[in-house]
Amino acid sequence: MILVWIPVSILILYVLMKLIYKRLWKKGLGVTLAFEERDVSEGDRAALVETVVNDKLLPLPVLKISFKMDRGLVIDEDRNVSVSDMTNVVEYFGLFSHEQVTRRQSVRALKRGCYQILSADCVLPDFFSEETRHTELAQEAALLVLPSVLHTRETTDLSRRIVGEILSRRRLYQDVFSFRGIREYVPGDPLSVVNWKASAAAGTYMVNLRDYTSGQALRILLNLEAPAIRYPDDLLENGIRLAYTLAGEGIRAGIPVSLRTNGRDLTNGQALSVSAGSSDRHLGALGRSLARISLALEPASFARLLEEERQQPISDQTTFCMISSGQSDALIREAAALSERCGGLVWICPLDPEVERKPIPPGITFTGIELSHAAKGSLL
Repeated sequence: MILVWIPVSILILYVLMKLIYKRLWKKGLGVTLAFEERDVSEGDRAALVETVVNDKLLPLPVLKISFKMDRGLVIDEDRNVSVSDMTNVVEYFGLFSHEQVTRRQSVRALKRGCYQILSADCVLPDFFSEETRHTELAQEAALLVLPSVLHTRETTDLSRRIVGEILSRRRLYQDVFSFRGIREYVPGDPLSVVNWKASAAAGTYMVNLRDYTSGQALRILLNLEAPAIRYPDDLLENGIRLAYTLAGEGIRAGIPVSLRTNGRDLTNGQALSVSAGSSDRHLGALGRSLARISLALEPASFARLLEEERQQPISDQTTFCMISSGQSDALIREAAALSERCGGLVWICPLDPEVERKPIPPGITFTGIELSHAAKGSLL
């Protein structure tokens, strides 16, 4: 009789445990995925923190957690990773009652972009059958990968030359509202700068010293329209990197930098525009804005963008720098009109053998540059 009750008891226990787990396994279960960093640069590493909580008396001996992540991020420990269009990461946890387990995964950022993990799948297997229990938990993990900086002699010389020309023009103009000090008069000083009160006290002519104006600014116009069929995205990415490199060079020199592009922001689908600023915080904000540009979204017309720029009030102390591989007739026409309107335009053209080169109108300072093998680094 005892031998009969043993399998019956086991069967009753199994059915009972199965009903208990079916009803209660999700209770008190929590999964949180979060990046420790808000943003990193291309090539840098970030930490993905996985926190799993079992806040109930019932243990979870084997819990499978999986989530999808863009291939632009790579987890160094790839034994439980499969890759297709997305990287599918699988983790296994064993949790006792009222236990929390936290793991840190090292993630390498391969490519600029805005990366999100929106959900995590939780699977609890049945111990005596192939049946599984499944639930999906929403997540809000997000990481911005800022563009890297191009480190070649050509890009460095180009950005420094543009910034140097802006600084040299700045020194031509003094700010009549600023005061830096007083010195003795030397032949050639205009009478308008003589400080008569200080001259009377000193018994000789003294003149006021003025600071140079800080009104010189740099405005970057970035074209992300592909100029040819099957145009490599990496060449467009290098255009974004070049814009960020040039902005960093200008901000380090104290020059206010603004940027406008026909590339669209992933979060709202609008063409990106960043107002002028010259602080490190502004450079970080500009980098994060560039990180959110999605090349999968069709860019706005760059010729139309140039037309809109021409119709806006333009300061004679603003240098316009256009970065564009494309040379359509409409673009060249609008670039020439903007150059005439603002007194000159700098055009940096990333070179590609598949794109036809066309004559550039006078008044535009045109520079072709090879970016396909440009080395990359971090700016911040």
